[in-house]
Amino acid sequence: MTVHHCVEQRYEDAYESIHAALIEQVRQNPAEAARTIRKTLTSLYVRQGNDWTGRGDIGNAGINATIAAHECVLAEVSHQLLKQ
Repeated sequence: MTVHHCVEQRYEDAYESIHAALIEQVRQNPAEAARTIRKTLTSLYVRQGNDWTGRGDIGNAGINATIAAHECVLAEVSHQLLKQ
């Protein structure tokens, strides 16, 4: 298994698990989930920029996947809330 493959696998695993958890939150309470996701994204963006200790490729893949999943679900729920 190459390092590149490990990084890709980490990204995919993180994205899928976080996306599924967020979708469940949206199913239960879309408006509250949207608020929570926005707040979490603010924190995640700061964390992404605070890499002074050197997270490495695996760590970066995890944080990038987490942000991507949050952004994706936020876009979906925002669209859903606008339709209501």
